[in-house]
Amino acid sequence: MLIVMLSNAERDIFEPVTLDQLIGNGQVLPSLPAAFKRVSEQLDDRSCSLAQIGSTIQNDPAITSRILKLVNSSYYGLPGQITSVTLAVNLLGRARCKHVLIGSVLGSVFEAGENPAFSIQAFWQHSIKTALIARQLADYTDGIEEPEAMFTAGLLHDIGKLMLIERFPQQMLAAEETMIRRRIDELSAELSQVGLTHTAVGAALMQHWGLPDILVECARFHNETVHDGPNRRATHLVYLANRLSEYVPPLDDSETLAILDDIPNWDMGQVSIEQIAAACQVADDLVFEVMESLGMVPAEIDDA
Repeated sequence: MLIVMLSNAERDIFEPVTLDQLIGNGQVLPSLPAAFKRVSEQLDDRSCSLAQIGSTIQNDPAITSRILKLVNSSYYGLPGQITSVTLAVNLLGRARCKHVLIGSVLGSVFEAGENPAFSIQAFWQHSIKTALIARQLADYTDGIEEPEAMFTAGLLHDIGKLMLIERFPQQMLAAEETMIRRRIDELSAELSQVGLTHTAVGAALMQHWGLPDILVECARFHNETVHDGPNRRATHLVYLANRLSEYVPPLDDSETLAILDDIPNWDMGQVSIEQIAAACQVADDLVFEVMESLGMVPAEIDDA
């Protein structure tokens, strides 16, 4: 159980929440759509044909649309126009398709209410940019067995924020104000005003969903500067990508090095300054196209 020690003044403001209270005790937690569960099981079942998987996906028009938009985007760069879900699964492969599937359903899981300190579009822009940088850096890094998993890890790294915003909008607003006023880090501000951190909540939520350990650990430790354990390289890449997502390319070597001076242990990821600058440029080029593919930007209205 996560227990947070608060000052008397803070205790007068709100009643702190434990992770057990949020995740257990009959609380209704967000669920991934039933279609995601069915398709995930089929992707893991080698006896299930690609045609069967495609047929299941097509039963959900929203997921079908997002998968086809994403596989036809510049991010994948597949030859020609892909119009068949079965062909998309065949070209992507089962493992990569599963990560595409996660991204295609995320936008419908949470409905964050209005909060002056929170923009859902800015949230997804940051998450997808982090995902794109992490995925690109994975190509340059030894020890990452599933590079595509790094996109999903980056996409999900802040998912705990959506749950906290949905459940505790006023406390999260107070946390934002506290962070600015006291000049403290984000996790300390969340602890002081909510009693929980988005990293702990995100990791617990992904465990509830039954997602792989690599995704859980990247959510839990992406704000840490030192990483250990079997997924330390993946966790470090998401940590680095999370910090790099704040900056707007193009970046020359001197600008990149100045940014990296503010990111402790950036060099633990075994990537060069040139590779980091290139990853940031790719992410900046693709972020809005991927957001649109996954339904994370408002639809444009044609006045005509």
